Amino acid sequence: MGRQRAHGGAGSSSTAAPSAGQAGGLPTPPHRLGRSVHKLVMSAAPLRRAATALSRYVAESPERSVVRKLLTPGYTRLRGEVTPGELLAVVDALRAGGVDLWLAGGWGVDALLGRQTRRHDDMDIVVDDFDERAPVAAAILARLGFETTRRDRFPLWMPDRWQMRDGSLRTVDLVSVDWSRMLAALERDGEPGPDELPPQTVASAAGTVAGRPVPCLSARVQLLFHSQFEPRAVQRHDLELLETLTATSAAGS
Repeated sequence: MGRQRAHGGAGSSSTAAPSAGQAGGLPTPPHRLGRSVHKLVMSAAPLRRAATALSRYVAESPERSVVRKLLTPGYTRLRGEVTPGELLAVVDALRAGGVDLWLAGGWGVDALLGRQTRRHDDMDIVVDDFDERAPVAAAILARLGFETTRRDRFPLWMPDRWQMRDGSLRTVDLVSVDWSRMLAALERDGEPGPDELPPQTVASAAGTVAGRPVPCLSARVQLLFHSQFEPRAVQRHDLELLETLTATSAAGS
């Protein structure tokens, strides 16, 4: 997830809680370097403990702090890669536990394309009926080795974010959607959804990961989501892909 902007709100409140390249191709050199650094750090206990401490320190620092600005590049290098198989294992476990979900973020974009365009070190997962199902999702992820490191709330149409991390420093962001705000945002953008359809249906699209169908937020809704925060370099890459997808969809309609 990116750093969210509070448009017309009071900002966010946070509490700390107790492959690269296109599919079938070789990763680019920066991605190979990232994998090498991560493998080295994870292979030595002292380095692994130091990386875990750095990860927690950065994750628990205020969003706009100097710590975040200075240490995030190094922290990002240390984080493990989320492969297609690992993503599908998480999705399967959550759905088996009765959690209705949609992919968003980098993997959500690549799933809409049906191919992997970059390295991913996190998973952004939208959870329906968040107040009731997010604790269920967190318990399932805990059994997969993830622990909750941060909980945020924003005055936006994606108001909740629970961040979880595993021993390889991969992260999962569980996020909610304020469906009525989302529909209002679409209508302001000139794209009202059919009144007879539930907002979850309006926001949904079919994606594919490693040949498997997965539920995603639509390209238009993901563009709305990206408008809520200041994009990093990889998110600018995602934005370009989303803009291409929406333009192609508009041309074909």
